[in-house]
Amino acid sequence: MRGIGKANFKLTYKNKLIIIFVLVAFLPSFLMQYVTYMNSTQAMKAKINEQVNYNLIQTNKSLDAVLTEYEDTLYQLIINDDVVKSTPKLLHGSDFDQLVASDVLQQIFAGYSNSKKGIRRITYFDNNGNVLVSYDKTTGSSWSQERDGTPFLLIMKLNDMRQNPLITVTEKAKTDGGEAYYIFHIARKLFGISSGQLERMGYIVMDLDESVLSEACTVSLPNAPTSGISSANFLMDASGNLISFPEKEKIGASFFSLLDAEHSDVSPLPEQAAVMGQPSIMNYYPNEKTGWTIVNVTSEAKMFSEMYAMQKITIWTGLAMLSVSILLIVYFSGLLTKSIRTIVSAMQQTEHGNLNVKLDDTSGDEMSIIASSYNKMMATINELMERTKQAVQKQKESDIRSLEAQINPHFLYNTLDSINWMAIEKEEHEISRMLKGLALILRYSVSSSNQMVPLARELEWLEQYLFLQKTRFSDSFQYYVHMQPGLQQAPMYKLLLQPFVENSILHGFAGRKSGSELHIRFLTEDESSLCVEIEDNGCGMDEAVVRSILLAEARDAAEASSGIGIRNVIERLQLYYGERAHCRIESVRGRGTRVNLIMPLCREGNS
Repeated sequence: MRGIGKANFKLTYKNKLIIIFVLVAFLPSFLMQYVTYMNSTQAMKAKINEQVNYNLIQTNKSLDAVLTEYEDTLYQLIINDDVVKSTPKLLHGSDFDQLVASDVLQQIFAGYSNSKKGIRRITYFDNNGNVLVSYDKTTGSSWSQERDGTPFLLIMKLNDMRQNPLITVTEKAKTDGGEAYYIFHIARKLFGISSGQLERMGYIVMDLDESVLSEACTVSLPNAPTSGISSANFLMDASGNLISFPEKEKIGASFFSLLDAEHSDVSPLPEQAAVMGQPSIMNYYPNEKTGWTIVNVTSEAKMFSEMYAMQKITIWTGLAMLSVSILLIVYFSGLLTKSIRTIVSAMQQTEHGNLNVKLDDTSGDEMSIIASSYNKMMATINELMERTKQAVQKQKESDIRSLEAQINPHFLYNTLDSINWMAIEKEEHEISRMLKGLALILRYSVSSSNQMVPLARELEWLEQYLFLQKTRFSDSFQYYVHMQPGLQQAPMYKLLLQPFVENSILHGFAGRKSGSELHIRFLTEDESSLCVEIEDNGCGMDEAVVRSILLAEARDAAEASSGIGIRNVIERLQLYYGERAHCRIESVRGRGTRVNLIMPLCREGNS
């Protein structure tokens, strides 16, 4: 069941091509669009914030200028000669003098009220907060003379007022008809000369429409990128209460009540929040004259409306292009894989025994080369199968004849012995010695090839082999055998060392006439391990060649060039001893090779 499930999820070559084409064609584009969108959004935010901050700086200057202008107007009123002369009479004169002084001040207040837009009322309070003279530009009437008509908080602020003018926050008021409006106050102390001494005569309070503040906060910048973007400036005091706001009924409310629930408490002023349900970006600028804060709120939806529109257009255009591209990719990938499907179909028929399938190889592309090679391969297979049939028949006959003509190994030993005696008779003692060594090697190799022998016997055979090789190569190398005492009778498997020795002689010493040395050492690493070290000073090997030998990547080459083969020895070690045997090869190009064979040490009587 698992095999069936996995097979159902295998992708065909055509589907893989489609997926690769789609990913290569559109994934970079989508990533680029995303990065571009994020960068442009951040750049736009930074640019707008820069312009808004400049706007706030200009708004702050405008607010200071407007308030300073009304402060100067109030100051001009206070130092007016008629006001200076009339106030002592109003406070200390006779009833007639007070009436005349009140009329004079009323006319002066009326003149100043009508001199500037936004002045709603001018009121003269005594030191106790009683209204002495008041002029309201809207109604033309005086403010109530009763103490109860004077705002209590304003009285307290007037009493605490120092030399600088007092500017109050906005408050709600009502006309005689009950219509609500919003005003704020600018007040100054009034001084005069009475009985030859400087005396504080009270306070002059100027009531100004909230529109003075809202107009001062509305600064239009030429060529500003915020044009067309929903953006507004308003004022709040140090407690977060609104002083000036586009929606007048919100004046006096807390600024934080306009924000979403996450920022609905008095916390550090947020840079982004939902203001009255609209996601917005906020910037702040403090006004040092009043202690108020100018707030700019910019709607994110309006700010990024054009970008959102372009984003939607880009998405729909991208989807349309993706659909068309997928159709084209499917069509062309079908054309590309048609030849592959034909070849796969032919191979499936071949798998079921039809060896006469031929492919069309006239397309002229790479697939035609594969088709042509397939046709040639099938023709060769058919030819080989025919030859195999004939060879099998001939092999049967040959086997019978070879059994009849099989040569007994003793025939070879007797023949070598006869040649040896012929050499002795002719006094060719060197040839005789070589023949004896070859006979010993041959007899040792073919008898009980997978048996364990004492180390001394394996060494005796190895020295015969080294003698023949040394004679063969005209004494171009020297060999040295080092054995730790007590190891002569240690058993080991036959023919484990010859491939490494042969590799050193044939490859390590290749092309060298003299100076080559081969050291073979037998020693114990510990009480249970035997180490055979084969070291030469030959040409050495690269690390890649050593790795390939150990990983069996060059098994065929090793066997062809090293007799039984180095890799074969490694596999025999694993077969004989399992994980207890190891082979380490260290080689440096131009400096030689050292092989360490580590195997369990079997003492006499122990397996």
